[in-house]
Amino acid sequence: MMSNQHSANIHETMAAEPQTVERRNLSILFGQGTFSTIAWTMANPSVVLTYLAISLDLPVFLAGMLVTFSQASKLFTALFGTPVAARRPKKKIDLAATDIILAICFLLALTAAAFGTSLIVAICFVLVILVVGAAGEYQSIMTAGFYGDVLNSQSRMRLLYTVMTLGGIGTGSLALIAHRTFIDDAPFTRHVALVTIGVVCFLVASAVILLVREYTKNDQPEPATEPQRKPLKFSVGKHFHEVYGNFQVLWKMEWFRRYLRVRLALLTVEMSIPFYAILAALSHHHTPKGMSALIISSATALIVSGPLWRAVGIVSTRSVMIAGASLAAFAGVLLVANYFLAIIPEPLIHAIALFIVTIAVRGVSTARSLYFMDVAPEEYRVIGIGVSKVAVRIFGIGLSFLMASVAHIQHVIWAILILALINAATAVLTYRTADTSDAGEAA
Repeated sequence: MMSNQHSANIHETMAAEPQTVERRNLSILFGQGTFSTIAWTMANPSVVLTYLAISLDLPVFLAGMLVTFSQASKLFTALFGTPVAARRPKKKIDLAATDIILAICFLLALTAAAFGTSLIVAICFVLVILVVGAAGEYQSIMTAGFYGDVLNSQSRMRLLYTVMTLGGIGTGSLALIAHRTFIDDAPFTRHVALVTIGVVCFLVASAVILLVREYTKNDQPEPATEPQRKPLKFSVGKHFHEVYGNFQVLWKMEWFRRYLRVRLALLTVEMSIPFYAILAALSHHHTPKGMSALIISSATALIVSGPLWRAVGIVSTRSVMIAGASLAAFAGVLLVANYFLAIIPEPLIHAIALFIVTIAVRGVSTARSLYFMDVAPEEYRVIGIGVSKVAVRIFGIGLSFLMASVAHIQHVIWAILILALINAATAVLTYRTADTSDAGEAA
């Protein structure tokens, strides 16, 4: 009898251990996610690099093409980084490494902007956006698998929406302090201060994530991988064949087809921000407010986004995606209407529009991640998100090039109008496509 009681105690301890580890991981990820959110907001390439490009008198076409270069580097990572991510047993090490790479890239961009000629700045910005796009995409692929491994569905939703609010409060506070500290300095000095804060937060986030304990199935040795340790030769053709094969397998699954349609449609929501930043930079990049106003506006949006989308997300992730696409469409129409009617002063209307579209982007990006993690079977998470990203980036390269051309040949306001109309159509498509019953089936 004593033996049976002892066995029961051991069984209860073993059952409780994963819950204890998950609570510990969740606490750590709250801190890491907050620093990461601050870093990505302070050094958001969609805002920072496009804004700096215009303020340094680089062509509008180049500023718009930064989006295309970013999409191209993300495509490369989705193609060649996904198999690497799928085989990595300790994802937290790679996530920490990407944060360090991102910090170095933004430091390089600041150095070029401060000391380089226009040609050097243009070359450096293109190189930086390529590396930032690739590192950010790899981080996104790894995070989908990482959160799926160490947290359950409820914890993931709680984490993603909470760090939005905490990150927004942190970003707003730090941006305001930096703005007041450097109020008498040149606009570029304040830009440097803001991005430097982002760099420091990237480094802190990279250190904190190493404290997370991974206790996944990947810790168990897989006999199938041991004999295949020797393929040092890399065949591009074979790899493309593998990606295409994965796509064929996934395309036969209803959950993947639905997700891909939604993911392709929502791309224009995220693509709106850099073109809003170009319009803002063209209007008032020499004013004392400049980029600080945009970042504080983005931070305020994050504070609102957390509780707002968490409340809507309780209803369904589809509701979040529909509302996000609708808000992005509204922000675009508001900018276009004010451009021709000039009712609201320019610095204010740009801050308002970025506030609205940031709320939309945060809601859409978080909801589609949660939607994917809910509907994707565990064994298809990393491969599924990688294959879908390949399709999305191919589409994104063509669309961003088209928008950059429109912005250069005509005016950026017409690119914003086109994106707003597509976002309105996206809200309707998401309502018809993202059936929440999928999540229930996969859960």
